[in-house]
Amino acid sequence: MKRADAGLDLIDALTMSGHVGSPVSLSEEVLFRRKFSMVYDVLDHGELELEWIKKLLCEAQPEEAQRIAGYAVYAVDATENERPESQTLPDRGVLKADQFDALRFGHKYSWLVRLVEWGTSWTAPMDVRRVGTQASESQVAGEQVQELAKHQAGLKVITADSLYGNDKFLPALRGLEDTYALVRMRCNNVLWQTPPLPTSVPRGRPAVHGPRFDLGQPPADLPRREECFELGERRVVAQAWSGLHFKHMPQIEGTAVRIEFFKKDGRGCYARPIWLFWTGPQPVSLEDLCRMYLWRFAIEHTFRFLKQHLGLNANRSTNLISTQRWMWLCALAYWQLLLLRSQAQELRPAWYPKQSGSHVRTLTPRLVQRQAQVLLLRLGTPAAALRPAGKGIGRSQGFHPKPKPHLRVAKKTKSALSPPPPAA
Repeated sequence: MKRADAGLDLIDALTMSGHVGSPVSLSEEVLFRRKFSMVYDVLDHGELELEWIKKLLCEAQPEEAQRIAGYAVYAVDATENERPESQTLPDRGVLKADQFDALRFGHKYSWLVRLVEWGTSWTAPMDVRRVGTQASESQVAGEQVQELAKHQAGLKVITADSLYGNDKFLPALRGLEDTYALVRMRCNNVLWQTPPLPTSVPRGRPAVHGPRFDLGQPPADLPRREECFELGERRVVAQAWSGLHFKHMPQIEGTAVRIEFFKKDGRGCYARPIWLFWTGPQPVSLEDLCRMYLWRFAIEHTFRFLKQHLGLNANRSTNLISTQRWMWLCALAYWQLLLLRSQAQELRPAWYPKQSGSHVRTLTPRLVQRQAQVLLLRLGTPAAALRPAGKGIGRSQGFHPKPKPHLRVAKKTKSALSPPPPAA
């Protein structure tokens, strides 16, 4: 890594800051031993060996990271970096997610994380990539999972919301060994059963789709398995139908899982059930599949913590390399908190609820961050001390930088996301 010493100091300062107004504000922290100009120098001219870092993160996963049914559970999702007034920012796209949402402009970043502990918000970031305007979140997530499979062996489950149940993400996992997807489906989706075997010599093209499977009205005559179990204070009823596929992906067969939550008095908790599509083997119990998907929401809490306490969107530079590098520095700072939590003490603020009996909870990332400065000073740093280099020469006399051109906002369309036609 270029500017390695300054980069390590910047990560330490980011780890213990708690509130980041801008990247340069970290130069006032105790653990950053250099001048404020080095913050810009690291972000603009430093280099991260991402291939080596990703491989190292796979090897450094905590030993206490929990599994469900023998599977390591991962989550993939994209978060927004809204930049409404950055007219000189390259490759800025529309962040509109719903038909009736107001127009918003900026970038999206796809995160792939390992879920560490059930019932907490702890995750282990594995990869961060910007979603360009010529790609989609599903395409970038598929590339991230494929790269993860090269570095990490063993059974893995990738959990995702309904945005990833399409022909851009699921086929990317088809050729991977021991890597399966558990994605949510919309309640109005339609699946198709496996076509029955022909009773006579078929004529023409063989059938690709069997009978229709409407999630709103599942066929009553189709075999299914059902489980009832308790999850917290809720009673859960789960049903599963196997041998189903999406219309545009007949080569990927999976299991449709319907999950309903009920209160103690028998009333339903939600207006609609949760529908999941599981591409892995059927012997996994429905309770384990339910817990895998509910665990996925830890990535949402990770995004909230990164934005509130690590300044995930604090870098307002128009340099794409600088913003991408800042995202990785935030991910590495979060990793430091994850590794420091085993040494942190039970020092909760006085206004926090008292922990007693069975209600004792694991330290949150924020509670570990409150002790990060003491722990990092105790551990020390491999970064070399500051070596003054004298006064810089600055700009040459008479130099006038040209103004940056204003760029148009790119709008994603189906034609923009489709691959280009082959050359003649």
